[in-house]
Amino acid sequence: MFENEKVKHVKFGEGNVVECDGTHIRILFQCENIEKTFTYPTVFEKFVRFDSQDAQDRVTDDLNTAKEEAAKLENLRKLFMAEQAKKRKLEKAAKATKKR
Repeated sequence: MFENEKVKHVKFGEGNVVECDGTHIRILFQCENIEKTFTYPTVFEKFVRFDSQDAQDRVTDDLNTAKEEAAKLENLRKLFMAEQAKKRKLEKAAKATKKR
């Protein structure tokens, strides 16, 4: 996907993408010839930046998509939790009515 693209990391400096499978990205850094694997695309929020503007634009699109999906999941979680609370409240009311 981004193989051989040049990147800059805030701590490890310059490097080249070895592999990117859509969920992880492996980068070989020039300093000390160290290879690191990061979560893709979240590592690009703060720590890594592509040298190529085209690649950076693509990762920005992927980040925006990931954020939208995370927001949808959070909304579903909140809805589920509200439904569970409503269910518990109804069950409690039913038990209270049954005791009378």
